[in-house]
Amino acid sequence: MFGSTSIKTQRKIVIVSFLIIPIAMLIVFCYYPAFKLFQYSFTNWDGLDPKLHYVGFKNYVDLFHDSKAITAVLNNGAYLIVMFIQTALAIYLAIILNGKLRGRNFFKSVLFLPYILNGVAVAFMFSYLYDANKGPINQFLSIFGVHVKTFFPANYMGNFSLAFISMWMYTGFNMVLILGALQSIPNDVYEAASIDGAGFLQTAIYITIPNIKSILEYLLFTGISGSLQAYFQVYVMTNGGPAGLTDTFVTKSLYLAFNDNKYGKASAMSVMLLILVIILIAIQKLALGKDEE
Repeated sequence: MFGSTSIKTQRKIVIVSFLIIPIAMLIVFCYYPAFKLFQYSFTNWDGLDPKLHYVGFKNYVDLFHDSKAITAVLNNGAYLIVMFIQTALAIYLAIILNGKLRGRNFFKSVLFLPYILNGVAVAFMFSYLYDANKGPINQFLSIFGVHVKTFFPANYMGNFSLAFISMWMYTGFNMVLILGALQSIPNDVYEAASIDGAGFLQTAIYITIPNIKSILEYLLFTGISGSLQAYFQVYVMTNGGPAGLTDTFVTKSLYLAFNDNKYGKASAMSVMLLILVIILIAIQKLALGKDEE
């Protein structure tokens, strides 16, 4: 087959052959749908009409005047706040478990376990935990004479109750990734710092965090993206209630598409989500600065 071709040409043919299928799949299942999403965002398509009627930027303008859509965007802020707390907690746990702690493998397994559980099952579990009448949380608090009437009050705080579920699920996963990065740091560096009289906080700030910067960037990237795409907690537990106060970007866009048949407006909301993710990632890059390498 390759008798008359050079080794360099053969290598190129092999590389291209291996790349054709993944590139084709990427175009068909990623770039083409993204292009159609962008196209639909400028139409008033209802999901049924075979013809597209373009309305320009009307869908985007309507979203900025839709108070419920704005509320949904702001609700994702709770998930972002909890995500930063989650990352900080994961760093702390990873540093503790990186030391000579007895039974550390057991603690690693226990903390990582929530990540492998199905998200919908976890949401149902927390529905039971958050039960104001028979839930274990309120039964425990009753020992101290405290009773929470509802974990989803008619204000912004209900979003933190939902965001805590993500924190419970993903802290262990983040911890494992950070732990792997920590184990690549030479012990000599910590020994030198200890001899110089550096404490736990100084060691963490000046040695640990700079050496795991790349993995932190990855965790923040996935954390920001995941926070803005929060979905299953709301869908299973509150369905956006009470009165849309726990709706998120994704649940609101799905409601617009499949309940109101406003696929054009839902597409515009999805495009805005993509733009928002890009902006936040760019801010993250500026805040962390560029690598020296």
